[in-house]
Amino acid sequence: FEQRDALIPDEELVEFYNKLVRTLGTDAVPVSVEPKIDGVALSIMYRNGRMSYAATRGDGEVGDDVTANVRTIRTIPLTLPANAPAVLEVRGEVFMPNEAFAKLNEERDAEGLAAFANPRNAAAGTLKQQASAVVARRGLDCTLYQLAGDDLPFTNHWESLQKAREWGFKISNEMRICRSIAQVDEFIAHWDEARRELPFPTDGVVIKVNDFGVRRQLGFTAKAPKWAVAYKFKAEQALTLIHISEPTRQEAI
Repeated sequence: FEQRDALIPDEELVEFYNKLVRTLGTDAVPVSVEPKIDGVALSIMYRNGRMSYAATRGDGEVGDDVTANVRTIRTIPLTLPANAPAVLEVRGEVFMPNEAFAKLNEERDAEGLAAFANPRNAAAGTLKQQASAVVARRGLDCTLYQLAGDDLPFTNHWESLQKAREWGFKISNEMRICRSIAQVDEFIAHWDEARRELPFPTDGVVIKVNDFGVRRQLGFTAKAPKWAVAYKFKAEQALTLIHISEPTRQEAI
């Protein structure tokens, strides 16, 4: 697993893009941009068109085998078309949509169980469930953000994800290609406000170099790719009432 993209402030985002321009000796570097879903990173391996296994990112080297539970997520195909590579790894973000999260906490409240603090915790806890039938009822979703393999017939990120959509994967409808830092800034400013309208939790924007050849040229640091970063939205602040009550039964994931 590659490390989760670092979260950076405005000035570092500008420096990231300017460094790309300087390194590549060009005036513009096309980058893909999309809202960063606040969920659980997942890797799924397909062999000969069939799902072989699925694992969480874990500590970056060793994750949890969640194959049985991932098979219950309707937006993740169990089989691929004949034109898909014989060996294919897909990476995505498993998340709990806002509506499913609210419903789950209502059910837990009715049962006297502690509510999940946020959709990400709910998604992570659900993936660890021993009973796949419970997982299926909780309405997890998954958006694919990366393909990996030795013989991928694509030259860029955008092309690869559009083909993945044809194969049955869910791809972000909000993903765009930007060709300047000004366009990236406009995208971030838009979603900093519009994210409240999204049906899933998001805490930032992911920026990646689109061209695979350029990615190979840029390479990696010891911990992360030099061709990708993530911008984190400023945390929302609000007043909330705190209700003091008798302790409930220990939260059962």
